[in-house]
Amino acid sequence: MAFRDLREFLGVLEEKGELIKLKKELEDGYEVSALAWELAERSGPAVQFHLKGYDIPLVMGLHGTLRRNCIALGLEPKESDKENYYQIRNFIAGLLESKDKWIKPVKVDKAPCQEVSLTGAEVDLGKLPVAKWSPMDGGPYITLTNIITRNMASQQWRRNTGMYRVMINDKTTTNVMCCATQHIGIHIAIARQKGMKTIPLAIALGVDPVINIVSTTKTSFGDDEFDFAGAIRGEPVEMVTCKTVDLDVPANAEIIIEGNLDIDPEGATIEGPFAEWMGYYEEPMMLPRFHVTAITHRRDPLYATCIVGHPKNDGEVIRFPVIQANNYNILRRVVAGFRDFVAPWNTRGYKVVVQVNKRYPGWGMQAALAALTTSQGFASANIAVAVSEDIDPWDQDQVDWAIATRVDPALDVVILPPSGVYPLNPAASQRVDVDSETGYTEYSFVGKMAIDATKKLASENRRPTGTTVEPDYQALEFVRKNWQSYGL
Repeated sequence: MAFRDLREFLGVLEEKGELIKLKKELEDGYEVSALAWELAERSGPAVQFHLKGYDIPLVMGLHGTLRRNCIALGLEPKESDKENYYQIRNFIAGLLESKDKWIKPVKVDKAPCQEVSLTGAEVDLGKLPVAKWSPMDGGPYITLTNIITRNMASQQWRRNTGMYRVMINDKTTTNVMCCATQHIGIHIAIARQKGMKTIPLAIALGVDPVINIVSTTKTSFGDDEFDFAGAIRGEPVEMVTCKTVDLDVPANAEIIIEGNLDIDPEGATIEGPFAEWMGYYEEPMMLPRFHVTAITHRRDPLYATCIVGHPKNDGEVIRFPVIQANNYNILRRVVAGFRDFVAPWNTRGYKVVVQVNKRYPGWGMQAALAALTTSQGFASANIAVAVSEDIDPWDQDQVDWAIATRVDPALDVVILPPSGVYPLNPAASQRVDVDSETGYTEYSFVGKMAIDATKKLASENRRPTGTTVEPDYQALEFVRKNWQSYGL
């Protein structure tokens, strides 16, 4: 099932009771942020509303539950978050491995996203309902972005869409977060090698939900992520060429912001702080400046947004299953006895858990170290824990029990020295605020910890892990059936 655009998705959500149109106008960005926080806390519906002073309606919470993300992907939602997580992850993981099913986009000449075209003096980012969402934010932030760039050294269109933060500076300029560990950072490095000072960039807002999901999925560099979106949708994404730059964008988006990203290190400026998805205000960063040359939109656009910071904010709920799909595929190829992989929700991906069927000495530590050495694992994960088959990696109480009762810290923990990682790592002890080559905030430095919390074997010259205490299940079933007879 493919949604042609955001509006079709909203229609289905409204039919299913997953979208509420608010009658009350919200006063400011802080009220919007507080509402988003409480909706996340309650796993509430998506909402459509107006922000005081703006004509364009806002839509928020589109991806706020795994259930809604199942609907977005055309999957039948299950009863629990756990079931929906595995359904989404396995669906995405399967398509990542099946490139023969990827479908290239189709070009169109006329598109809804270009019904209104504003260029030159007409460009004014202040007309979008974008506010300062949190008290310590450095300015108004555009969120739920699809930032589109391409490999400028390739004759073929190798497009990337990523969900990166964007701070508005004035009517025509923003900063765009990018760093060397992201595909946009690689595109910048390639363009610099060609002697380029700018690259074309477009921000698509209010796209069909599959494109939002693809923007947070880790594909291989060189893949065209709109081909992958076609595989998920079961039909090609319609694309149209921008009015002022040489990029194609989703034709059915609500709003397109197009222009040129200044990639000259001398053009970098301070951005931030921002209330980020990992639950902290992240420090200001040196980032490139984006110069807007056009804003195009539908005649009656909707502005889709999200607020981050809560563990179940839209951005994190989107990321949670799909960003793990690539790691899952890698680990099941390289880890001996691999069974499962989970990056627990509340740890924001900085802790990961690998489940193994351990039959030989050392398999547990091999699994934990392997989880730290995937590209995503090395960029983001600080702690990797290996557990045996009797521990459910989704259940962090079980994982903590395994760590507490199966880990000799002197023997079962390996500490790796600090290395360069994604700059927004809150545990990092050091950050390079300005990289000498790129001029941007590119890296933080943090160590890594691998924990072998698997059952220990006698063949490891260890005291074997004891037998787990379990009830007589026949007796337990008898007690459960006769519970009322006990007077309880």
